[in-house]
Amino acid sequence: MAVLDFGATSASNSSSASFLKRIGTAIWDVLVELGHARARTAELQYYMDMSDAQLAAKGLRREDIPRHVFRGIMI
Repeated sequence: MAVLDFGATSASNSSSASFLKRIGTAIWDVLVELGHARARTAELQYYMDMSDAQLAAKGLRREDIPRHVFRGIMI
């Protein structure tokens, strides 16, 4: 009578599943970061398109735009 060893195959499948999960997570993380970058770029452009008077009404100067848009990211 033959004895089947399922332990070896389940460890291999588990390892493959873990690898695929890590790849999927990494891809998702990249897509999320791209979304954040796109949103910040749009916000940066929004402020750059404003006149100096419009910026002043919001309490900003043109040189403050990057610091304002990237607040929380930049030191």
